[in-house]
Amino acid sequence: MTPSNAEVADYIRQVEAIKADAVALASRLGDEPFNWQPGPNRWSAGQCLEHLNITHRAMLPRMREAAERTRASGRRAAGATRHGFLMRWFINGMEPPPKRRYRTGAGFVPPSDVSREPVLAEFTKLHDDLLRLLEQLDGYDLGAAKVQSPFAKWLRYKLGSAIALQMAHDRRHLWQAREAVEAYRTGAVKREQTA
Repeated sequence: MTPSNAEVADYIRQVEAIKADAVALASRLGDEPFNWQPGPNRWSAGQCLEHLNITHRAMLPRMREAAERTRASGRRAAGATRHGFLMRWFINGMEPPPKRRYRTGAGFVPPSDVSREPVLAEFTKLHDDLLRLLEQLDGYDLGAAKVQSPFAKWLRYKLGSAIALQMAHDRRHLWQAREAVEAYRTGAVKREQTA
């Protein structure tokens, strides 16, 4: 299906690229490099992907509810979602490499030891679910309904803004996962040289 809405088409392209990036990164790792943490309080590649799974599990039902309200309203898209100043600042701040640090809520912190295959399978499934949701939204106004944030009860944002933020968040943590893998590889080379 080729979306008629440029905004939806762009989100679909982003989700597909994120999914391919995660599969390329994780599929070539064993459990040790997948779970290796580059330092105290720094996440492994596996933790980064599991954090994204946790976040998508929280966001997707809320996005689906907003999508249902959007379709029910029948409001057609007149253009891309207009993110407000604060949302643009937040989305840009999420993009890698990180410019700001954000505290992760306790419910969104991944366990320290995760298994690669189930994490990657869930990552792929959740992103496929998001792709299906986007296909259903083609042609609709992504600013017509709000999404309640699972992170802060006082925060609500447009569905299009929620999707843009989720994509930036995914890229941020995939960048972090690549950094962890690179640190593991660099450390492995140093360990071999000193052995």
